[in-house]
Amino acid sequence: MNKLFFSFLLLIAFGFSSCETDIDLNAEYKDIPVVYGLINPSDTNHYIKITKAFIGDANAYDLAANADNFNYQDGELTVEVTEYNFDGIFVKTYLLTRTVNEIPKDPGIFDNSSNVLYKFVEPNINKNSTYKLKIYNKTLEKEILSETKIVGINVSDVGSPSTMQIIRLWLGEPYTGLPNELSITVTPNNDIGRLDVTFIVNYDEHYTLASGLDSVPKSVRIPIGDKLAFGTKVEWILSGSTVMDYLVKNVPNPIDIPYFSHRALTRVSMEFNVAGTELSTYMLVSEPSNTVNQDKPSYTNIENGLGIFSSRTKINWVSTAGSPSFPINLDSETIMKLKSLGLGFCFGISATSGHKCNQLP
Repeated sequence: MNKLFFSFLLLIAFGFSSCETDIDLNAEYKDIPVVYGLINPSDTNHYIKITKAFIGDANAYDLAANADNFNYQDGELTVEVTEYNFDGIFVKTYLLTRTVNEIPKDPGIFDNSSNVLYKFVEPNINKNSTYKLKIYNKTLEKEILSETKIVGINVSDVGSPSTMQIIRLWLGEPYTGLPNELSITVTPNNDIGRLDVTFIVNYDEHYTLASGLDSVPKSVRIPIGDKLAFGTKVEWILSGSTVMDYLVKNVPNPIDIPYFSHRALTRVSMEFNVAGTELSTYMLVSEPSNTVNQDKPSYTNIENGLGIFSSRTKINWVSTAGSPSFPINLDSETIMKLKSLGLGFCFGISATSGHKCNQLP
C-alpha cells in the first residue's frame, strides 16, 4: 500500500520538455481524495480529514476560498474504521459521522467557514490492534483504503532517568558551579518512528498575604528535540546550563508581578510525544531539502488517494523520587542554583506566610 509519487510540478516540467506534447491543465476531471487521520489512544474522539484535490480556470486563491471546491458533499462518502486484533481477527467496525465546525478551522488561504471532519468515538483504543480505514465514494463507486498500527509507549520504556531518580542538573564539590548532563534514553518498539521530548519545570507561584490571592500552579516547558527511532534506542543529553538559561529567558521577572511572594518548586517532569512509523516517514520525506536538488518525492499510505493515516500518542514521565518531608525530585545543588537565578524560586513556603523558603533537608 505504501508508495512514492512525484509531485504534479514534475509532471508539468516533463511535459514542457517535449516539443510535441501539449499540456491541458483542465483535462477530464479525476477524483483525488486527500486524507489525513491520526489515531491517538489518549483521545476519545477521533477525527479524519477528507478533502479532494481540485483545479480550475480561476485564480488558485479564489478557488481555495470556496469550500465546495475541496469538500465532499454530505452523503457523498461513507467512512468506516475497522479494528482487527493482534491475530488479525475482526473485532469491531466504527461508522464515522460527518461533522461540520465541531472543531473550528484556523484562518488561512482555504475557506474556514465550514470545517468538515469525519469522526468516531472510542475511549479505549487497543494498542495491540490494527485499524483499517475504508472510504467509499458512492458517486464514483470508488474505495480509498489505508491501515495503521497503534503506537504504544510506557514509562517503563524510559531507561534513564528512572522514576525513582533524583534529578541533578548542577554539580557540587569538587565541581561546584559546573552544569551536569542528564542522559535521557528510550527503547521504543518497532511501531514507533519518532519521539519528541519536553522537559518541564513545575512550580507554584505564591502571592503576598495582603493580596488575598491563591497560589497558581505553573510550569515552564523546555523543548529538548525530536529523534528518529524506528525501533532503535534513542538518547538525548540535556545540560543543566540549557535548563537554567531557558528559565532566565522565559520566566517573568518577579519585580514585574504585582503582589509576588515566591515560586515554590514542586517537581520536574517530562513529556514524550510519539509518532508511528507511517507518520514519521511522511514527516521525514516532507522535510525541506538541504541539497541543490529541490525536487523531492512525497509519501502517502493512502490507496487510491493521497495523505497519511497513522497513529500518535504521548506519555508523561513523573518521578516518584523524594520523601514526604522533601517531595521535590531535584537534588540540593540544583535547587540552590535555581534560587541563584533571581527568579524567586525556592523550596517550601515563603517567610511572608510564616515559614522559611530557603530550608533544605
